[in-house]
Amino acid sequence: MILTRVKISFLDVYCHEGTELPFGGQATDAMTRIGARDGDTLNIQWAYLRDKPPTSATIGEASRAAPPLPWADREAVLRRDAEIQAIREEIQGARSKGGNPAGAG
Repeated sequence: MILTRVKISFLDVYCHEGTELPFGGQATDAMTRIGARDGDTLNIQWAYLRDKPPTSATIGEASRAAPPLPWADREAVLRRDAEIQAIREEIQGARSKGGNPAGAG
């Protein structure tokens, strides 16, 4: 797994809010408060979908209250997104070469 259970718990709600009407909610508001924008989490969302693939047409889970925000500020979000981008590129590069990097499956 790329993400911790704490991050997956938060992303369950955040990704649901971003893909289901009425769009937005407590998790989205928490990210907005630290200055994080949708484009800041593209690789984090990729990792979420990789670690917890949807089992239906709905992504994540609805919740009236978001789990605790796992990042202290936008810079922490950007750092983690960049770390995951490197992991993603390694996995995709190995696949294009016919390999399977450790932990990728």
